[in-house]
Amino acid sequence: LFCLTMRRWGRKLAAAEPRAAPIDLSDVVACSSSSAALPPCKQPRVLESEGVPIDVEFISVQECARQAYYGDEQPLSEAALVQLAVPQPRPRPPQPQQGEGRSGAGVARGFGQPTRRRDASDPLAFIPIVPRVTLAFEREAAAGRKAFANPPALRGGGGSRPSGGEAAPPRSATASERAAGGTLVWLRHFDLRITDSLALARAAGRPGPVHLVFPWSPEEDDAQGPWRLAGTAAGLWLHHALASLDRDLRERYDVSVAFRVGGTVASLLQAAAECGADEVVTCRAFEPAAAALEREAAVALSAAGLRLVCVQSLLLTDIEKVRVDMGSWKGHFGTLTPFHSACMAQGEPPRPVPEPPRLTRASRPMQGVPLDELGLAKLPVRADGSVLDWGARILAGWEISETAALATWRRFLAPGGGFAQYEKARNLANASGVARISPYLRFGMLSPRTMYWEMKAAGGRHVSITFWRRLVWRDLAYWQLLHFPLMQDRPIRAHYAGQVWSSDRAALDGWRRGQTGYPLVDAGMRELWATGWMPQNVRMAVAVMLCELLNISWVEGERWFHHTLVDADPAINAMMWQNAGKSGLDQWNFTMHPARAGKTQDPGGEYTRRWCPELARLPTKYLHSPWEAPEDVLRSSGVRLGPGGSYPHRVVKDISAGIRQSGDAIRAQRARSLEWNDGGGYDLIVLPRGSTVGHDGLRFRVFTKPEFRIIGGRPRDAAWQAADEDRENGGQQQQQQQEQQEQPRRWAQTNQ
Repeated sequence: LFCLTMRRWGRKLAAAEPRAAPIDLSDVVACSSSSAALPPCKQPRVLESEGVPIDVEFISVQECARQAYYGDEQPLSEAALVQLAVPQPRPRPPQPQQGEGRSGAGVARGFGQPTRRRDASDPLAFIPIVPRVTLAFEREAAAGRKAFANPPALRGGGGSRPSGGEAAPPRSATASERAAGGTLVWLRHFDLRITDSLALARAAGRPGPVHLVFPWSPEEDDAQGPWRLAGTAAGLWLHHALASLDRDLRERYDVSVAFRVGGTVASLLQAAAECGADEVVTCRAFEPAAAALEREAAVALSAAGLRLVCVQSLLLTDIEKVRVDMGSWKGHFGTLTPFHSACMAQGEPPRPVPEPPRLTRASRPMQGVPLDELGLAKLPVRADGSVLDWGARILAGWEISETAALATWRRFLAPGGGFAQYEKARNLANASGVARISPYLRFGMLSPRTMYWEMKAAGGRHVSITFWRRLVWRDLAYWQLLHFPLMQDRPIRAHYAGQVWSSDRAALDGWRRGQTGYPLVDAGMRELWATGWMPQNVRMAVAVMLCELLNISWVEGERWFHHTLVDADPAINAMMWQNAGKSGLDQWNFTMHPARAGKTQDPGGEYTRRWCPELARLPTKYLHSPWEAPEDVLRSSGVRLGPGGSYPHRVVKDISAGIRQSGDAIRAQRARSLEWNDGGGYDLIVLPRGSTVGHDGLRFRVFTKPEFRIIGGRPRDAAWQAADEDRENGGQQQQQQQEQQEQPRRWAQTNQ
């Protein structure tokens, strides 16, 4: 802890163990201080300066994290630490941005040895990953058991807006305000833009003033349990997205957003009564809880003589009208092809509407509370009063505004941008060929209709058929959530509910903390923690690690992603993890060896070296499999594997055995539910009402991986083990082609 607190040593220590080379301490003065309060030594080390040994006590990672994080335990007192007098630090070099291809050891330093920094004001100081504490903090803070601060304002005015102290008491609209009528725009967390905002466009086209309200109910949010938004990385993004939208509305139209805290329906009724509006307009939701809230609001507003108008601008297609035709073979139910075909039958999506030329300002704007009072993002306060700004690193990597959303998207589309090289570069971990627009799309700061038409003008499917389908995948995820509203934590294949998963909490925490011993997986999980984001293919690699190799429930992965992703989307997140865990409609028909995936996705090692700086000096040949490096190579690279070392041993060494274990669990569960197994060995589900043209309510087969199929009460054949190993070695392409050729015949035999 002593030497790691020295900023000037950070880069060198990231690349080498303290024993590997002497460190010059000639201009450092160590002042004596009582160490009585220090915990017992866990890892005593010896440093040398000009050949003179200096005894230093090191605190273990767990001890440091427990005492420094969120004030979970009594923190170390300043008097208990060695006081340092150091020269003024050099100016911080520019931080490498995502996808620049640098090692970036300075950005991610400390992942191997989390430490408590004496300079708590450093906005990019490393924060230890302590899952138990971070997952519990929001509830503890809301209950008043933990001190917290609000996020600081962003540069450019994007922070929290004061509103004159406490909210004014409720008032009723005057006679003139009621006569003027007007429109109350109910802003939602997934529709925060001005361009192609159907709600704003409708309000601007109606007579009377335009009023904007964003109601937030901590109680309603808390009722979502692990899927609550407040206290997550996405909650931090929402806080700043609201501030940015409010600023844009003030600058362009001289209108502002009234933030309200309380029950949503009650807040809408009160706001409508105050402003005299005769119509409330909002963007339609497809999340189960939000959709139910809309229905409740419509009834209450109607009883008050008001009309609620819900416009659809969240998705490309009105998914409530999508009915897939299972009467002819286009693919399995719930997969992309039949869904895409059903969407295209409705025609192309409408063109985006321009931003309103003007919004009529009310003579007396509605009152609201400061944005901070919504409590979307709480920053822990340590016992010494310093703030643990866990969002600083996230905000350093993103500009949260509608302007930035459009600029990022159009830069991707421009000649020489990522769109033209997407097919070749989309699998790279350094994100050099991807758009990085997912959080903007998640919070409605970027319109999917704008994306569709601008992408079509740039060449669309002819440039990249894969990216062209991304928006359809998004609609598919919400279509699945519409018809399977419990899919966030219950398997769509309901008969998988009894599957036996591993309860190894140490393995789960190692996965969350980026300490699995597989560099690509660890780099991805550390990037997720630090920036709130990771590339799509890395997300798939870490999901395979959790569900297939560790046999840990997909729900655990979904919950961690929901907590840490700035683009945490309730539909996309659930669909991805359901498919990864094999309980979704479209089981992933592939697997990934984490070391081989690292060599494919990060061939030069820049990404891994950036987020796993303790491995930075390893030759690229061994970077993704350090256990294969000879001992002298490890020693010269400053890498020591295992307990007490700089990088952990692999959490699972036998990949084939891990795949077999998770496969056995699925086969065993299917064998216990043979009534949901058809004659060809496929899973059966009941098709939801309103999902198909003519097969609603019927039991229908869904895609099932060959090695999971059961025929005659036994696995498909004795070759399932070979099939698992073949997939591990990348031999799935030929099998997928055979599968596609056989499907129409099997489908006709089973479902005629």
